[in-house]
Amino acid sequence: MHPLHRKLRRVPVTAVPALVASLTLLGSLALPTSAASAYDLRLRSWGLNTSGQLGDGTKTQRLTPTSVVGLSGAELTAVAAGGTGGSTGSGFGLALLANGTVEAWGKNDKGQLGNGATSTTDEWAVPGLVAGLGGVDAIAAGGAHSLALLKDGTVMSWGLNDKGQLGDGTTTNANLPVTVAGLADVKAIAAGDAFSMALLKDGTVKTWGNNDKGQLGITAKPASSTTAPPAPTPATRTTAITVPELTTVKGVTAGASHALALLADGTVMSWGLNDKGQLGDDSVVNKPYPVTVLELKNVTGLSAGASHSIALLQDHTLRGWGNNANGQVGDGTLTQRNTSVPILGVTGAIGVASGANHNLAVLSDGTVQSWGLNDKGQLGDGTLVQRPTPVQVLAKSGSVSMVAAPSNGSFSLAR
Repeated sequence: MHPLHRKLRRVPVTAVPALVASLTLLGSLALPTSAASAYDLRLRSWGLNTSGQLGDGTKTQRLTPTSVVGLSGAELTAVAAGGTGGSTGSGFGLALLANGTVEAWGKNDKGQLGNGATSTTDEWAVPGLVAGLGGVDAIAAGGAHSLALLKDGTVMSWGLNDKGQLGDGTTTNANLPVTVAGLADVKAIAAGDAFSMALLKDGTVKTWGNNDKGQLGITAKPASSTTAPPAPTPATRTTAITVPELTTVKGVTAGASHALALLADGTVMSWGLNDKGQLGDDSVVNKPYPVTVLELKNVTGLSAGASHSIALLQDHTLRGWGNNANGQVGDGTLTQRNTSVPILGVTGAIGVASGANHNLAVLSDGTVQSWGLNDKGQLGDGTLVQRPTPVQVLAKSGSVSMVAAPSNGSFSLAR
């Protein structure tokens, strides 16, 4: 690792132009085979970069993948992408290292980087450690807040807390990690724009934070299927509460304002905002309680964006539903889908991630495909052209195993 990488780790966006120029010159040199292989292992990023969320030491938008400074595949266990405001908003990234620590970069106006600093203009263009955090097993990033699942089954959180999304019983922002109250035996976590989710080892789910669209899933379901869904209550929750009637969940995913739960039998439940059919129940009515995603089975993985959803199936194909104005459903049209449809041209998929209006799929050969909105280069194909069907990015690397994108943002990460 070049020494400049470590020098950059705690340098704000406004202070790095000269050092970035040096790195650019280094990057233009012909690399020997061993160095090129190391380069292939680096965490890559592309798309919107207004807050330094690409982690490359600049605020320059990238239409093709660039390298996140100082993070390589050998030390990475997981990555997560957060942000809000779509193509005109901000973003930040998280990386879980093999030693159980977490590094963060990008926007920090709400303390979402967890480094003890915060101001309305605070941005970090290169990764730095989340303070006082170790023994981490998983990470998640929301609109402006972060979650970390510890190896002991508890959860830490930091960042924006105006809707109680940190789950510590307050609505006070935290620029250092705090404990999510009343959680134990947690298996997995997810973060929406302003709400949070935890899957427990017993197959139940707890949620907290904003509930204005029913995204916590805790409102009682009407006795009759013909009764209109009630308004979600309460409007917010500052501590975790159990989602009723879910007992066999094995995976959870959060969109901006809707949630998905993968059940042990390979079917999916959904709840929350449904204005674009993102719940997949053949309606556009919000549901503040879980409903079944129709025409979907044999699911092994999920992702969700601002108002669309994606499912990875056992046969390594994909299905999508919800908002399709920018081709994010991936069926070759711009037609909204209120139930799931096949995503064209993807086989051998082993992982999937969704941004606000775009998606990434990792294939078994280690390559990446992307589709949907591309106004900020978030597809990474060197253009600003939206794609209603998948196109290839990082085709020559052949070593990608994980991808991430913010459910309400416009950039991408891959390693």
